[in-house]
Amino acid sequence: MLDTNSFAFICQLLEDLAGIAIEADQDKFVACRLLPVAQKHGFDSLESMMTQLRNRGDRRLIQEVIESLVTHETSFFRDAHYFDELTERILPHLIACRGPERRLSIWCAACSTGQEAYSVAMILRERFAQQLNDWHIELLATDLSEISLQQARSGRYTDVEVRRGLTPARLTQHFRQDGDGWQIDDRLKRMVRFQQLNLTMTWPPFSTMDLILLRNVLIYMSQATREKILTRMQRVLHPEGRMILGSSESSSIPDPRFAAVRPGTK
Repeated sequence: MLDTNSFAFICQLLEDLAGIAIEADQDKFVACRLLPVAQKHGFDSLESMMTQLRNRGDRRLIQEVIESLVTHETSFFRDAHYFDELTERILPHLIACRGPERRLSIWCAACSTGQEAYSVAMILRERFAQQLNDWHIELLATDLSEISLQQARSGRYTDVEVRRGLTPARLTQHFRQDGDGWQIDDRLKRMVRFQQLNLTMTWPPFSTMDLILLRNVLIYMSQATREKILTRMQRVLHPEGRMILGSSESSSIPDPRFAAVRPGTK
C-alpha cells in the first residue's frame, strides 16, 4: 500500500507529466499497478521506489511508472458507429475539400498499440484507394507509451486482439498468420508513421491536419489540461478539418470542427 503522502505525490506526478487526474479513492488501484514496476527494478517496497521517484532523476523509472498507470484499452474498429461515420460522411467531406491540393493529413493522437490507426488505414485502402491513388496521404499516430508504440510499429497482434473488431474478411485481407499471432500486411504498415508524443508537453512542428482522432483520452484529464490540448489542436487543424472525440467526451471550447460521434449520429 501507499501512504497518504506517497499517493498524493504519484497523483501530482501523473498530472504534471501526463495531464491525467486520479480520483482520491484510487489508492489501491495505483498501488496494484505500481507493484510490478517496483519488483522489476528490485525495490523491496513501494515506499523505497517512492524515494527514488521523488529525486526525479531517473527518467526511465518515471516513464515506466506513468505508463503503468495510463489506460491502454483499444481494439480494431472500436465503436462501429464511429467508423461508419468516418467512412460514409467525414472522409468523403474531407476528400472533397482537399481535392485541389490532393493531400490528406490524419492524426491519431493517442493510438496506444496501433489498432485505431490501422483501422483508418484499412478504410482508406478499402474504400478510397482508387480515389486517392495519386494523393499525398499522411497518417500519423502518436502515443505517450513507447512500449505500446513498439507493438504498433511491429504490426503484430495476438489472436485475441485481431478477433476484437475485425471481420474474418478483413483479417484475411490485411493480415497473415505468423506462428501463434497475426502480422499486418507490410503495405498497410507502411501507411502509418508512429511517433512518441506526450500531448501535455511541447509538440514538434506539425503540418496542418485535416482529421484529428482524439478519442477516450480527455476523460482521464483535468479540465485545465483538456482546454490546453484542445487549444493546441485548434492551431494545427485545417479550417475545413474535423477533430473527433470519444462518444462520452465533449469540448469545452466552442468550435464546429470538434465533434463527438455517438450512436445514431446523422
